[in-house]
Amino acid sequence: MVPESEELFGHSLRSAFDHAPTGMALLTPSGVVLTCNAALGDLLLRPPESLVGATLFEVTHPDDVPGARRSCELVQAATQRIVRHECRFVRADGRVVWVLVSTAMVPEAAGRPAHLIMHIEDIDDRKALEAELLHRALHDPLTGLANRALLTEQLNAALGEHSRRTCLLFVDIDRFKAINDRHGHAAGDQILQQLARRLTALLRPQDVCARMGGDEFVVLCVDTDPRQAEAIADRLRAAVAEPFAVDGHTINITVAVGVSAFDVARSTRADAHGLLRQADERMYEAKRSRPVES
Repeated sequence: MVPESEELFGHSLRSAFDHAPTGMALLTPSGVVLTCNAALGDLLLRPPESLVGATLFEVTHPDDVPGARRSCELVQAATQRIVRHECRFVRADGRVVWVLVSTAMVPEAAGRPAHLIMHIEDIDDRKALEAELLHRALHDPLTGLANRALLTEQLNAALGEHSRRTCLLFVDIDRFKAINDRHGHAAGDQILQQLARRLTALLRPQDVCARMGGDEFVVLCVDTDPRQAEAIADRLRAAVAEPFAVDGHTINITVAVGVSAFDVARSTRADAHGLLRQADERMYEAKRSRPVES
């Protein structure tokens, strides 16, 4: 601990600071660390003394540095008594940990220079739980694919201000109820999971495959014209034509695929529900246009 920071503590406060269960640091008004406790060192896997003379921006994830600097500026400007922000710190082992940083300015007083006091709380578990809950809210639990809400969000983005050619493929398994009745719902679930993997294996990283419910899937392809979408539909049908192995049984299925398209160069208006409805209608047209094996 440097001599300047020693003036900031009485003995009891020094002990409370040193033994606090969460990270704490004292900093100059410009953000240079004067001293920090063992808990902060443990969080970052660094000796506490190695942080003295540096700024915590140096251990902040590069993407989060601008937000951390803005919070520091708010404290320095005294616009708020306490400023809180969430960011990621990079530990000595390279692992990233989410933290909640609370910073307050302590004004200059007799014999005591102005300084910042910072409290750093590990919120990695909370952020992981938030991410898991968000994933559950936007993904189908059986297949892991996007659900209707996420598909609609992505489709609206594709049709937004910077929209490009966008195609939807509506995929429906023929006579899926008969498969469930004959082989059981567990087998039906396995087919849905295998089908999800086959569909996603054919797509580009920017495409989205979603399960709408039951045996219905939708594929969203951007920068794709109708001719390309029909070629994708052919590849999907070919992939599905390969037998499915389920619990020692070989099950063959077919699918109907309906395609709808939006070309921003030819149209000025489109909406997600309209494209979905059009793809759904064309899927049913495909079903009616050919016999389905019993």
